[in-house]
Amino acid sequence: MTDTALSREQVVSYLRDHPDFFHARPDLLELMSLPDPRGSAVSLLERQAQILRERNQEMRERLNGLVAVARDNDQLFEKTRQLVLALVEARTLETLLPALLQQLKRDFAADAVQLLVYDRDLALTGELRRQVRCLAAEDQHTALQSLLRSGNTVCGVLRDEELQELFGANADKVKSAAMVPLEFNGRQGLLAIGSEDAHHFRSSLDTLFISHIGDVLSRRLHELLRHHPRLPARRA
Repeated sequence: MTDTALSREQVVSYLRDHPDFFHARPDLLELMSLPDPRGSAVSLLERQAQILRERNQEMRERLNGLVAVARDNDQLFEKTRQLVLALVEARTLETLLPALLQQLKRDFAADAVQLLVYDRDLALTGELRRQVRCLAAEDQHTALQSLLRSGNTVCGVLRDEELQELFGANADKVKSAAMVPLEFNGRQGLLAIGSEDAHHFRSSLDTLFISHIGDVLSRRLHELLRHHPRLPARRA
């Protein structure tokens, strides 16, 4: 039995080293048969053709998947480009912040958006007072400070107290969220984007585009906050 097993290994080794062995012996291919998963025996040529068809189908499916991803990325890039242009063109917080919030909800299907600015003395009026929260960085929820310690965008399902801290009255409808730290020459704030879909902002999500938006927003905030009115100085 050992000799038989060795002989088979020798055959396998020889055929692996000489893949063209059957080129001059097509009659042997017609005599060989292999078991088929469907229960019948097929010739080696038929089996090879079946394997090639299966591999071809697999490659088509992979290619279709890549094309779909490329198409989605093209659309996401265009939406990101439009938002970045709006941020760059804004000359005041009154024009920048509404453009940011509106386009995130319209083009990025955000169900809730909250901007936290680390400046308690920033004077905001009208609708901006509801859309933007002003606070000191150290006043932020301890759990959020821990999540954002790396300075990178964080996505996933958050705890109730974290959602409440970020989204306030809209916290109940947010099932997953993205938190984008805004840092440029210091910590500027935090952009929080929420979705009613628990799988939308999954932890494995590629954050390239949203992080890019955060980088641009950080730089615009750094510039515009310097010229925005402040609240009257507080008395001791």
